[in-house]
Amino acid sequence: MREPVAEGASAKPVPLSFDRALELVLCGLFLAGLSCVAHRLQTDSPRLPFLIGAGGGGLCVLWAIAGRCGMPYRLGAMATLVVMACVLACQAVLSWLASAEAEANGRMVTGLMMVLVVFCVGTLANLAKDRQRAHL
Repeated sequence: MREPVAEGASAKPVPLSFDRALELVLCGLFLAGLSCVAHRLQTDSPRLPFLIGAGGGGLCVLWAIAGRCGMPYRLGAMATLVVMACVLACQAVLSWLASAEAEANGRMVTGLMMVLVVFCVGTLANLAKDRQRAHL
């Protein structure tokens, strides 16, 4: 049961657990690394998914560090993961369409993008589940 917060006192943010911080860091590293690999495989693809993957991966690592230090992190991390999942899913569709036009690496890039989307959605679900537990 939650204890009532006295008037004038603010609720102290709960630091991010080590397991969740590790998950955010690994998700960020996978996002940055695999988006770089996908960009190398399909060099004619737009740069936006590569930049979103690399930048968003770095942001995930920063959110994990901020969360471990007790700073607010959840909303920023969740927003980062939602934007990344949307952009990477769009790139997966574009890569799939390119593979239908007989581009050799299109299927591989589609697979990598879908793996990245799954990482984003899985990490997002875990952050949302932790938020629900914190409010119970």
